[in-house]
Amino acid sequence: MAHNRTLIERSRLKPWRSGPVRDWTTSPRLFTGRPKDASKRIAERLMQFLDGYYIPLNAFSRHTRISAWAIRQARDGVRSLPTISETLIRVTIERIEAGRLWLRRVNPQRSDLDWINPPYKRRCPKQSLNCPGGLLPGTCYRRWNECILSGKDWEAIEKVYQ
Repeated sequence: MAHNRTLIERSRLKPWRSGPVRDWTTSPRLFTGRPKDASKRIAERLMQFLDGYYIPLNAFSRHTRISAWAIRQARDGVRSLPTISETLIRVTIERIEAGRLWLRRVNPQRSDLDWINPPYKRRCPKQSLNCPGGLLPGTCYRRWNECILSGKDWEAIEKVYQ
């Protein structure tokens, strides 16, 4: 085993050619793990998305069961997320953008993401002609101040779709 050999003995080992790995110092996969900042781009995109649509990080992390601490670590480039977590983040962002997940207030301090069935569709709450409408807070196509979609209140926007 590797822990029984001295530093000099390990330095004399022949490099790994083929077959099973006999020693951790000669493994072909040695130091080939993911870099620490591998998830930095997706974590920064997630934080921009959450800030843009006024979604708390804790609500997102409760829904996906990915630790908010791990997301912050990935954003800072300290530790990367598992690839399955990156995929889950991407899919959840797509589901929110498609109107399949909606932010609802549980109590005055807590909000959660809930499934919407059937999903909400884009529409203009002012029923203006030639306006494709929006779906999420801040997505008013015409950027009207009178439009509910220009605001950041998820509850008021949900009343439009009901």
